[in-house]
Amino acid sequence: MVGNSFKGGNYIKTSTKGDLMQGLIVNHWAKIFEMDLERIYTADFEIFGEKAQNPSDAEVDFYVSIKY
Repeated sequence: MVGNSFKGGNYIKTSTKGDLMQGLIVNHWAKIFEMDLERIYTADFEIFGEKAQNPSDAEVDFYVSIKY
């Protein structure tokens, strides 16, 4: 496991659920890019937690940095 730290900020959390092998992550990022958000592109990230252990039925959380 690799850990990184960065300054805090304001984030919006979105989640997606489905098959990781069917483009789940890329498809969700495409949806995020279509959202009307005041993004600041500092430290967006995904969390593949306990709910993402089954790749065919994974749930992944996305944190997108936004202006406050």
